Amino acid sequence: MSVTPLRGGPAREAELLGAVLEVLRETGYDRLSVDTVAARARASRQTVYRRWRTKADLVVAAFVSAASPLPEAPDTGSLRGDLLWLMEFLVAELEPLGDVLAGLVGEIRHNRELAAAVDRHYVTGRRRLMLEVFQRAWDRGELAAAADTELLWQLGPAALLFRGLISGEPVDGDLARRLVDHVLLPLALARR
Repeated sequence: MSVTPLRGGPAREAELLGAVLEVLRETGYDRLSVDTVAARARASRQTVYRRWRTKADLVVAAFVSAASPLPEAPDTGSLRGDLLWLMEFLVAELEPLGDVLAGLVGEIRHNRELAAAVDRHYVTGRRRLMLEVFQRAWDRGELAAAADTELLWQLGPAALLFRGLISGEPVDGDLARRLVDHVLLPLALARR
């Protein structure tokens, strides 16, 4: 599928995607309309639909463009160092986008198109980073052979999201360290 560039280039695209986030914060996903976004960004509906075929694609593009660029997997030489780096990256990413993510979480459960777009453009890359870190740990002999890396990669982000979106408790570097030292590492290193 080819992507139609916007007139005005990257700056215009950033402006339009910023309008999406503004409207999303005000209305939530369900009530967000392409017409409202187009009006806010001083663009036509056709301009928006030429670039993004669906509302889900538009919203996910806005979310992903505001998220931190996906880095290379860390390679600090230890599983603990790599996990700390990744959890701190996720903490920093959640800070400016937590409210947007909160608005999407409920909708994702009921909207397959949105769920697939979030998975494809956001979750898959972060999963890949975590699994690469676990693979390196296996290669170094750090990771228990029986470690369930598919479950392990989800635990840190799940705890951060729960704390940030549900309980309202602080999501910070201290939480990242505690998750690594008291949850992820003990489970990753445990011998069955």
